[in-house]
Amino acid sequence: MTLRIELRSAILALSDALDLVGVNDFQHGKRVAMIARETGLLLGLPEKRLDRLVCASLLHDLGVSSTALRRRLLRLADRDERQVHCETGYRLLQPFAHLSLVAKSIRYHHTPWCELPGDLGEIDALESNLILLGDRVDALLLQRGLENPLFNRVGIVDDIAALAGRELSPEVVAAFVAASACEAFWIALVPRHVQRYLNDLLLTDWRMSIDFPQFGHVARLISSIVDAKSPFTAAHSLGVAQLARFLGERAGLAADVLAEVEVAGLMHDVGKLCVPDEIVEKPARLTPLEFSVMERHSFETYQILSHIPGLEQVAEWAAFHHEALNGHGYPFRRSAERLSREARIVAVADVFQALAQERPYRGRQPADEIPRFLNHFVRQGVLDPDLVALAIDNLDASWRAATMPPAERVAGLLPPAR
Repeated sequence: MTLRIELRSAILALSDALDLVGVNDFQHGKRVAMIARETGLLLGLPEKRLDRLVCASLLHDLGVSSTALRRRLLRLADRDERQVHCETGYRLLQPFAHLSLVAKSIRYHHTPWCELPGDLGEIDALESNLILLGDRVDALLLQRGLENPLFNRVGIVDDIAALAGRELSPEVVAAFVAASACEAFWIALVPRHVQRYLNDLLLTDWRMSIDFPQFGHVARLISSIVDAKSPFTAAHSLGVAQLARFLGERAGLAADVLAEVEVAGLMHDVGKLCVPDEIVEKPARLTPLEFSVMERHSFETYQILSHIPGLEQVAEWAAFHHEALNGHGYPFRRSAERLSREARIVAVADVFQALAQERPYRGRQPADEIPRFLNHFVRQGVLDPDLVALAIDNLDASWRAATMPPAERVAGLLPPAR
């Protein structure tokens, strides 16, 4: 298998996914990265440490997938709740080479400077405190409004200065005060400038390429964040991935294509992070407005994955899981001639696994009832009849693939959404 993925691109894509959790407060992680980096520059940090600080900042909220939790964190919720997502992010990153370098700073990014453990190294201690600075500044800025950060900075510097020696290192506060004296510091936090700032960073030490099996582990990590959004979606992405691979094997796909189909299954719902919890968990039919919000998720999946060089084809297979052969699916209205076999496999796996899982608006369907639903979608012109036949002909094995996650799944590292 020759396909390789650049780690920097994967980190930026993961940051895009985490940004979705804010729903209306996009780019929180990116603004934290900018604030921390600009402060670190005035502290004289070398480029390598600045790059590491940026990556840690982008991923600092890795343990947050619930929109309700995200709102509470922005309101500076109680410390115990803040620490839970720090521990979750730490545990999720530890198994990954290179990404584990930033695990400790993420673990302590809500720990006050005066309470950091004595055995925490100087680099991790400073990094975690710079992330805490960025997080505090952005929370205060969001309270005032992002439409004009320069005008709304009033009072923020004073509030941060009051934290010196307690929550924040005096040196970090002094560097922030100096950096934020420039109007450009605040103007750059406007959304259109934030993305350009990140795109211009080389992040040289993070431009390494990883092979596709290694990226599969990153995809598993991302799927665990998505599935933790709600107890009703627990292990959904993993079940779709396993069933998609199983159906692909039965359909005769080559080994390298099977690996890509599995990754498409793992990441097909990453865009659902932008859907508010109250819509995902609504126990009744969605209103037209709510459904329009839900429809966004597969488009968001495409936008995130298609910007990872080498993953363009996988992005289509993942994002087309709500397209229909009759052309009446969403969000691209692709018809049969424009839907690959791989995309059709992910679509069948998604419907099968969803039926096999309890949802807020209905109970879990027993295995022997699933063929009836699948055949209904075939008659409606939604799902591929040959692939549905494969799933039904191997019903017991399909059920096991969709509902029995392997012991090594990382989703188990995440706590319940609430």
